[in-house]
Amino acid sequence: MPNIKYAYFLVSFIFLIFISGTQLCAQNMNQVGYLPGSEKRVFLDKEYQAKDFSITNAKGKQVLFGNVTVAKYWDNSGEEVCYADFSSLSKQGYYSLKVDGLPESVQFEIDADIYNNIGKDVVRMFYHARASMPIEKQYAGMYARPAGHLDNRVKVHASAATKQRPEGTMISSPGGWYDAGDYNKYIVNSSISVYTLLQAEHLYGKHLQSLDLNIPETGNGLSDVLNETLYNLRWMLTMQDPNDGGVYHKLTSKKFCGMIMPHKDKLDRYVVMKSTAATLDFAATMSKAYRVLKPYSKVLPGIADSCLQAAKLAWKWSIKNPEVLYVQPADIKTGEYKDKNISDEWIWAASELYLSTNESKYFNKIDLDYKRFHIPQWGNVATLSLYSIATSKTNNEKLKERATSKLINLANNYYKKYEKSPYKVSIDRFPWGSNGEVSNHGMLFLQAYQVSKDDKYKKAADACLGYILGANPTGYCFVTGYGAKSPKHIHERITESNGIENPLPGFVVGGPTKQAQKDCGAENYPSEFPAKSYLDKECSYSTNEIAINWNSPLAFLSLGLDAVVSKK
Repeated sequence: MPNIKYAYFLVSFIFLIFISGTQLCAQNMNQVGYLPGSEKRVFLDKEYQAKDFSITNAKGKQVLFGNVTVAKYWDNSGEEVCYADFSSLSKQGYYSLKVDGLPESVQFEIDADIYNNIGKDVVRMFYHARASMPIEKQYAGMYARPAGHLDNRVKVHASAATKQRPEGTMISSPGGWYDAGDYNKYIVNSSISVYTLLQAEHLYGKHLQSLDLNIPETGNGLSDVLNETLYNLRWMLTMQDPNDGGVYHKLTSKKFCGMIMPHKDKLDRYVVMKSTAATLDFAATMSKAYRVLKPYSKVLPGIADSCLQAAKLAWKWSIKNPEVLYVQPADIKTGEYKDKNISDEWIWAASELYLSTNESKYFNKIDLDYKRFHIPQWGNVATLSLYSIATSKTNNEKLKERATSKLINLANNYYKKYEKSPYKVSIDRFPWGSNGEVSNHGMLFLQAYQVSKDDKYKKAADACLGYILGANPTGYCFVTGYGAKSPKHIHERITESNGIENPLPGFVVGGPTKQAQKDCGAENYPSEFPAKSYLDKECSYSTNEIAINWNSPLAFLSLGLDAVVSKK
C-alpha cells in the first residue's frame, strides 16, 4: 500500500521537532509539506514578531531571508500570533527555517506530489467506509475487514409505509458508505458528499484520470474518484420508492450499535420516512450525476439516463409533497439530519434539473434572489446551485452571469476574512465540523478561481488546506496518519474496535468547537477559546468524529489544488 507507506514516511521524516517551551513555534504550520506554488507560513508566538528569519536548503546554503510579521490578536484563540512567510520559495527539496531567538530550526519539504498523496488517502477513506462488501487485504493491507451490513433485507419502517410497501416489507438496499462514526446511511448527507466528488470530476476530470487509488475498480476506464463515487450513488438509487418517486430519509438501525466492527452489528435495519429534503437532495445529485456520467455511456451503459429518470420522478413526488419535513419517529434514536427550511433544496434541485434538461418548469423554480447563499453544508445547499450553474455549459447566459456574480461576491466576503485573520484563514466561527467548514471555504475559493482565474482565490484556498494540515492554533494536523501531531483516538467504530494502534490515514476529524462538550465533559477540553477547543479522545464525538461530508470537501480541496497549483 504505497499511500500508507508514504504517509508514515512523512510522519517519521518531517517535523520531528518538539521544542521545550516553544510548541507553538514548532508545530503551527503545515506539517505535511508544500507544493512549489503553495502559500507557506510558520505561525509564531508574539515574542518573535518583527524578528529576522532565514531559510537554508539541504546543503546548508541560505536561500531566503525575511522578517516575521507584527503580531495580531485573534479572539477565537485568545493569543497574539505573527508569522514568517516564505511563499516565494518554490524549488523542490528539504529546508530548514531559523528564526532569531528560536532555539531550533523548523524543517519542511516542498514537493510537487504532496497534495496528490494526501488527496489519495482522503478519497481512499470512502473505500474503507463501504458497506455490504469485504474490504480486502490487497487494497487495504492490515485494515482489511469482513463485509458488514449486507442490507439485502431492510425493513420498511412504519413512518415510511405505503399501500404498495406496508410496514415490515423487506427491500434490498446494499452498498453505500457509512456516514460517519456510526454504521447508518443518510440521504441528505450522502447527497452533498457525492455532489462534491462529482464536481471535482467535472472540473478536474482529466487530472484525476492519473490518480490510482488501488481500489477494486481501478483500471476500468474511469477515474478512481468517479469509481468510488459510483459506489454510493448506486446505493442512493435503491433508496427511491419506485412506486411514487419519494426517497427515504435514511437507512438505519433503531439505535446506534456499540463500538464493534461492522460485521458484528446484528441490529435490524430500516428505511425511515420519506422527506422532501431527502427527495430534493436526491433529485439534485442524480441530475448532476447524469451530466458527469453521460460521456461514459460505453463504460457505464444506461446509468446516466437512469439517474436523470430517477431525478425527474423525485421532483414529481416533491411537487406533490412540497414540505414534508423529517420528524424523528419515537423508536428511532440515530442521527436526524433534521431541516426546518428546505427552500435551499428547491433551488439546488431545480438548478441541476434545468442544467440537465433545459426545461422551463425547473428554471422557474430557480431563485437567485435567495438571501442565504452561504458556505454549503448538508442543511444549506443553495450555494451548490451557484457552483453548478457558474461552471457548466448553458444556453442561458444571463442565468450563468448572475450565478457567477453571486459566487464571486460570496467568495469575496470570505476572502476579506482571510486577509484580516491573524492565522490567514477565512473561518471566524467554529460550528460542529469546523474543519469541514474550512475545507468548504477552500472549495468555494477554488470555484471562484475557476470562473475568474484570479490567483488571490487560489492562495486563499491553499491557506485553507494549510490550516487543516497544521497551520492552526491547536498545533494538530487534523488528518489521521499525517504530520508529527495528528489525531490518534478518533470517534469511529472501526478504529475503536479493530485492534490496530493507529487509525487509517486519510480521515479528517470534525475539529475545534464548543458545541456538545458534554460528550467528554467540558472540564476535559484544553481551552475556553473555540479555535483551541479540540480533544483527541474517542468520547469527543463533537470534535474528533469523522464524516463523509467532511472528507469530501477536503478531497476536492487537496486534489483541486494539486490540479491548479501544480499545473501538471
